Formats: sequence, C-alpha cells, structure tokens
Amino acid sequence: MNAIESLYGFEQMTGGSSGKPAQELGKEDFLNLLVAQLRNQDPLNPSDPTEFTAQLAQFTSLEQLYNINDNLKAVDTLSGEFGRMSALSLIDRNVVVGGNAFRMDEDGANLGFDFADPVESVTLYIRTDDGRSVAQMQVPGPLSGEQWAEWDGADANGMPLPSGNYTFSAVGKTREGDEVQGRSLVESRITGADFSDSTEKLLTDNGDIRIKDITRVR
Repeated sequence: MNAIESLYGFEQMTGGSSGKPAQELGKEDFLNLLVAQLRNQDPLNPSDPTEFTAQLAQFTSLEQLYNINDNLKAVDTLSGEFGRMSALSLIDRNVVVGGNAFRMDEDGANLGFDFADPVESVTLYIRTDDGRSVAQMQVPGPLSGEQWAEWDGADANGMPLPSGNYTFSAVGKTREGDEVQGRSLVESRITGADFSDSTEKLLTDNGDIRIKDITRVR
C-alpha cells in the first residue's frame, strides 16, 4: 500500500483528526502528501523510484479528472443559460406542440393533426376539459401528413360555445373504411417564461409547455 492509499484509508476510518465525518480529498491534499513524503524520506534509504513514479501518475490522473469535472460543470452552466436565452427568444412567437388541450376564444381555434399514412377523411371530436362531447368537425380528404383546420367555436347545433378550455381528437378513415387515430397538434402563442425551478417553462395561451415539447415554430 503506498502513501496515498494509506492516507485515504486513514481518513476514512478516523474521519480526520477532528473526529468529524470524513471529507473528500482534493488534488491539493495529494500534492501536499507527495511533497511531505519527499521531505521526510530517509536520505540513506530513499523511496522506491518505481513506487514514487506510480504515485505521480496517480496525481496526474486525479488532476485530469478534476479538470474534466470543472469543464463539465461549465458546460452545464452554459447549457442552462442557452436554454433560458432560447426560451426568451420565443416570446410572442407561435409554436406547434403535440397535444390535445387548447383554449378557444371568440374567434374559434386552429386545430392540427398528423397522420403517418394517407386517409380519405378526418373527423375532429371536440370536448370540454371535463370530457363532455360538444362538437364534431368533418375535414374532407384525401389527407396525409400535418394538416390544420379552423373550428368556428360552434356546437353540434351551430350555436356558439363559450370561450374556455377544450380538448380534441382526430380520427381518420382509410380507403378500406378502417378508423385510425391521428396525432393532435396545438398552436400556441408564447406569452412568457418561468425559470423558478430547474425546468424552464414557457407560458402560453394554452397553458405551460417545455421547450423540448415544441415541434415547430410558426
């Protein structure tokens, strides 16, 4: 066992001279140990140069690990700052987010959907946020890929619905008459950003979203 390993083991067992819980050894501690070892060695019986070289190699590896750790912390800090700058740059922009919840105002709402394979027609089923069905909207085809349709905000009887929160689903019909579920898309306008926790949130007219949930900026 070399001097570095001996000191590390002693610190773990005793917790240091103060009796407090053992603390991590830094690269300065290892360097001081090597210097002390050189100062206190017996001139007539010096340390084995092979062992000393191995200890120097350990110190070099340790220093490199500390430098890598510091660089990773710096990258993480820059990544967080870049995320905040990206969030602020999206304020007052319209973005597309995968989801089925939206807010309808007096002008209606723009509803999007996406089908991997072509469909002959699409039916949009619109519900209140508590799940009550209030309207259906037919979109003629054939259709494929991302599509958008304007809903005027009227119910099944043509009466205007109150502004508020709604959800919708898109069901397509294939040429063979089979029904397939499409992916719902919502367009939202970014009104602000929230950095109060570790996850940057964007405030929109359709609720809070995360940057990674955005599929496209319109």
